[in-house]
Amino acid sequence: MSRAAADSKRSRLVLLHAERDLIVVNKPAGLLSIPSAPGRLEHEDSVLRRARAYAAHKRGRQAYAGMLHRLDRGTSGALAVALSRAVHEAGRLLFKAHEFDRTYLAIVEGVPAPAEGTIEAPIASEYEGGRRDVAARGERSLPARTHYRVREAIGQRAALVELKLETGRQHQIRIHLASIGHPVMGDRVYGRARESAKRTDRPLLHAWRLAFPHPVTGQRVAVEAPLPPDFTARLRQLRAAERHGLIDD
Repeated sequence: MSRAAADSKRSRLVLLHAERDLIVVNKPAGLLSIPSAPGRLEHEDSVLRRARAYAAHKRGRQAYAGMLHRLDRGTSGALAVALSRAVHEAGRLLFKAHEFDRTYLAIVEGVPAPAEGTIEAPIASEYEGGRRDVAARGERSLPARTHYRVREAIGQRAALVELKLETGRQHQIRIHLASIGHPVMGDRVYGRARESAKRTDRPLLHAWRLAFPHPVTGQRVAVEAPLPPDFTARLRQLRAAERHGLIDD
């Protein structure tokens, strides 16, 4: 493969929904949503950079792209991008008003009990050492609420969990799951060191379903992002180990 072809392949967006002023992409794990710092747009690969290239190809000099929300670098799945200023401005207001319905799937350590519930724990405002934490009493914080449901218990070692966000704090799902003793597998920041070294190089968290009213027309946009290969492969490994009574290491 030529260098130009390789660059083209890396810069592609997998679209789950596309129209003139709005796209929803299936973000791969490992790709930034936005550059890591101001001024790095042209130097770092990101969904925003790819979306701007896509818009330029479609619209030429009038191209515009702006993120409506974000996913952590290690999280895969559905991510909405505005291709006009009007959609961007209106869409950000909808997001702040919690009009985006976001459903995630995660593979977690152990099996949460009860099998269905709500984690309501404020998250500290301060971001230190690459992480946030559940706030201590009296600490500056933001309210955070995550609803969860166990879709599949894999023995006692792991579970496939469905999660819905009522708020959208940075690292919210990862922090909340770790706070109840069931961190996301592969999470080197909030997970357990032993499990984090196993068979995956990212938190197994996937933005599975996304639905919201179109910021301008009001028409409902709804997509589902298929599970990526590393996620399904880990599920197969865990199920096989459980069936055969193996120690999964």
